[in-house]
Amino acid sequence: MPSNSDLASIERLITNHLNRSAIADKWIAGVIGDSPSHYSKSPVMWNAAFDRLGMDAIYLPFDVEGGNVGPLLKALRAMPRFMGINVTVPHKLRVMEFLDQLDRDAARIGAVNTVVRDNRGRLCGFNTDGAGFIDSLLLPSPGKREPFVDSLDGMNVLVLGSGGSARAVAFHLSDHIGEGKLIIANRTRAHAEQLAAEIAAAGCSAVAVDETGISFWAPQVDLIVNSTTKGQGGVRKLPGGQATLLEPYSALAPATPPMLDESMTDFDARWHDAASQDIAANNQASLSLARLIPPSTRFYDLIYHPVQTVFIRHAENTGHRAMNGKSMIIRQAVLAFCKHVCRAKLEEFGKNHDQTFGTVTEVMFRIG
Repeated sequence: MPSNSDLASIERLITNHLNRSAIADKWIAGVIGDSPSHYSKSPVMWNAAFDRLGMDAIYLPFDVEGGNVGPLLKALRAMPRFMGINVTVPHKLRVMEFLDQLDRDAARIGAVNTVVRDNRGRLCGFNTDGAGFIDSLLLPSPGKREPFVDSLDGMNVLVLGSGGSARAVAFHLSDHIGEGKLIIANRTRAHAEQLAAEIAAAGCSAVAVDETGISFWAPQVDLIVNSTTKGQGGVRKLPGGQATLLEPYSALAPATPPMLDESMTDFDARWHDAASQDIAANNQASLSLARLIPPSTRFYDLIYHPVQTVFIRHAENTGHRAMNGKSMIIRQAVLAFCKHVCRAKLEEFGKNHDQTFGTVTEVMFRIG
């Protein structure tokens, strides 16, 4: 059972509160990010899977600022019943410096979304985002007959963003599009150029542009993938006690969200007042561009909260087939659960088989 001092050391490093009575003597898994307790569906999905499989385990959100990622991992590693964690924005790159080992996919992507403590006490990093993304495209969701796309071979794809999630998406797309082309668009062009160069070195055609290039390339591709945080719900905390909101924006157009003091009692109202003109310009540009994109082009948003982002709404309002990140988050979670975080415990109880994989998939899709 985690001691009170163990839990206290963790609580000092995070900005949300832990339910100590719920933790009791359970095995511990969780998710770290800047504010997963506000939006992540992972806790309810993982805990439902634990219940279905009869596992004495609990999955917790850990809201942690960048400077505390290393100390938090150290504190979790020291807990006897810690199994592993998922990693979400914005820590998928930062977490790598505190790990003992990376698997091949995490190393080439340069980002980690899953950390496991092995039987030697080492922290090992994995990335299931890319495989989960591809599965969400090519495998029908439970209850549906058709996948989002039948094949990726030969597709031209515009990826918005160049961070950890974008890298996972881009590398795995490069494995599947054959003679197709990847276009990487990012606000900071140098970051897009770096990712495009790595993709090209792996043998796939890749082009880098800044956000002004989105309007040129979007009408020429078969699939547009938003891997930025534009459109994500919740308050985005920033250094120096500032914060912003991104939910009102579409990733299909540039934006300059204002940053305000997070401690303001009327933060939400003041922020929307300051952002009103920027939101209007962003939304107008996004919708205008969506109207110019061929109806056959598919829109995919990695964001799943809210269910319908502005990006998705503009796609659907202009006759495009669109999909949010729910299926990806579930597909990658199933892989992280069965293949990494819980693998040792499943093997111990004789449950590391296809039936368990199917059960976890069914539970997570139903709950998520």
